[in-house]
Amino acid sequence: LKQNKLEDARESFNRAVKLPSSYPSTLPNAWNNLGLIATRQNQIAEAIPYFQEALKLSPDYPVALNNLGNAFRQQKRWEEARKVLEHAVDVNPEDPEANYSLGMVFAQLDQNEHANEYLQRALKFRPVYPEALNNLGILYLRTSQTEKAVASFQECIRVAPDFDQSYLNLARVYALQHNPEKARAVLLDLLARRPENVSAQELLRQMP
Repeated sequence: LKQNKLEDARESFNRAVKLPSSYPSTLPNAWNNLGLIATRQNQIAEAIPYFQEALKLSPDYPVALNNLGNAFRQQKRWEEARKVLEHAVDVNPEDPEANYSLGMVFAQLDQNEHANEYLQRALKFRPVYPEALNNLGILYLRTSQTEKAVASFQECIRVAPDFDQSYLNLARVYALQHNPEKARAVLLDLLARRPENVSAQELLRQMP
C-alpha cells in the first residue's frame, strides 16, 4: 500500500480478512485499508462497506471513523457524515482532521456557529492547517464578517505560502471591495510562487 501497488495490496488484505488473527487490531486495520484502496481508486461507494466492517469490529477506531465520515462527505450524505464524525471527535477530541471534517459538514448543513466552532478547534490542535484557515475565511464571508475573512486568508498565506486558494479568495474580496490594486498585488504574489496557476492568471486578466 505504501508503494502504491494497490492491486497487490488489495489481494493481501483480502487474504488477511479471511484468516484468523492474533492481534485485535489486525482485522479492523485490514478492512480499513481495503476501504482506503477503494477510495484511492475513486470508488467511494465500494469503500464505505469496508470502513463499516472495520467499525463493526472496532467501533472506536479513529482512522476508520474519519475515513467513513469523509466518504459520506464525498457522497454528500451530510447527516450520516455528521453522526460518524461526531463519534470520531468524541473518541479523539484533539484530532484536527476529525474536527475539520465535522466543521465542513456543519458548513454544508448551514449550521454556521457549529461550523465555526469545529474549524476553530481544528486550528487549535493544528495551527498550520491551510484548508481550515481558508474555509474559516469563507465561513466568515458567508456570515458577513469581511474583516475576519481577510485576516483568515492572510494568516493562511503567511503560514502556508504555497496554498493557492487563500490568495484567490483574498483577491476576490479585494475586488468586491473595489480595491483592484490590492487584488492585483495578491495575485502577483501567487504567480511569483506559482507562475502556472491558471485561476490567478484568469483573475488578473479580469482586473480593471
